[in-house]
Amino acid sequence: MKLKPGAWFLIGFGGLILLAFFIVALAPAPMPSPDAGFLRSSPMPVITGSRLPVLADAMPPFSGITRWWNTDGDRPLTAEDLRGKVVWIDFWTYSCINCIRTQPFLRKMWETYQDDGLVIVGVHTPEFAFEKDPDNVERAIGRAGLEYPIALDPNYETWNAYGNRYWPAGYFFDREGRLRFAHFGEGEYEEQERVIRELLEEGAALAEAPVGGIPMPAFALTRTPETYFGSARMASFANRDEFQAETDARYTLRDVGANEWSVDGRWNIRPEYAESLHAGNRFRMNVESNAMHLVLGSSNGTKRVRVTVDGVFTDEIEVTVKQLYTVARFPEGGRHLVEVELADPGVEFYAVTFGE
Repeated sequence: MKLKPGAWFLIGFGGLILLAFFIVALAPAPMPSPDAGFLRSSPMPVITGSRLPVLADAMPPFSGITRWWNTDGDRPLTAEDLRGKVVWIDFWTYSCINCIRTQPFLRKMWETYQDDGLVIVGVHTPEFAFEKDPDNVERAIGRAGLEYPIALDPNYETWNAYGNRYWPAGYFFDREGRLRFAHFGEGEYEEQERVIRELLEEGAALAEAPVGGIPMPAFALTRTPETYFGSARMASFANRDEFQAETDARYTLRDVGANEWSVDGRWNIRPEYAESLHAGNRFRMNVESNAMHLVLGSSNGTKRVRVTVDGVFTDEIEVTVKQLYTVARFPEGGRHLVEVELADPGVEFYAVTFGE
C-alpha cells in the first residue's frame, strides 16, 4: 500500500474514512447491537441487522475529472447512471505495484457481479507527472485489460473530496449511495467480496456462489523498502556527498550497503527522477526481495538497459513508455546485488518497488 507523501486525512468525509479504517481492521466481527456504546459515539447510524455501518450519507462528486474510459461514449458518469447500483470507487495509479497486483481481483469482481448491479469506478490519481498524460493512462488500461469505468483525476480533486491518502484505496457504496465500507492496500480479498455480496443482496438475492480472492505476494521475502530516486524524496543514496540537484554532475559507483543505491557517470537528478545522460552509465542497488521492479522512462525513443544480478548477466530490457518494468526475479528471496548498465543515454529512473 502506498501512502501519498505529506498527506493526511481531510476533515468531513475524510474523517469518516478514518473511522472506516478501524472498522476494516476489525472485520469480519459483527457490528454491535443497537444499544451498544458504539452507536452513541458514532457520527452515523448503523443499519439494524447489518454488520456494515453507514459511514457517510452520500458519495462525493467526481470533481476535476478530465477524461473517462469504458463508459458509454467515454462520457462522464452521472448520479443517474449509478442510481440503484452498488459502487466500488478504486483509487489507483498505473505505475504502483500494489495497484497492479490488485487488478486481477478487480477484474474478477467486475466479471462476476456487474450483471448483479456492481459498478467499479477506477479513479486514476497520478503519483508522477507522466501519469497525468491521458495517452499513458489509456495504454496502461489496455495493458491491464481493465473494462470497468476509469476516470482521470490529474489534480487530486476527487482524491481530496474523499480525504484519501492511499494507493490503492477502495470505497464501497450501497444502492442508496451511502458509504458502507473502506479498504486500503492489498489483501483481505474474501472480506471485500463478502462486502460486495452483502451490499448487492440488500437489493436482490444472488444466484452465484462466492468466487474467492487471488493469491497474495510473498511479503515476508521483501526487506528492501520502496525507494525514490528524484531529489524530492530521495533515500538511501550512497553518493550523497557528490549530489548536485538539477544539473549535469559526475558520480562514482560505490560499494552499497543493505538497501542502498549508487550510480556511475554523468546524471541529472531532478525532483521526480534521476536521468542518465550518457551511454555506459551504471546503476547499482543492494536489495532483499523475490522480485525487483523499476519505474523507468525514456526522454526520447527506445532505450536499452542490461541487467546483471550478483555479477551474472540476466536480461536486456527495452525502455519505451514511462511505466513499471520488472528487472529481476529471485524466487527464493535473499539479498542480491543488482546492476543496470545503460546502453543509451536518456533513461529516467523514478522509483524501485519490490515483491510478487
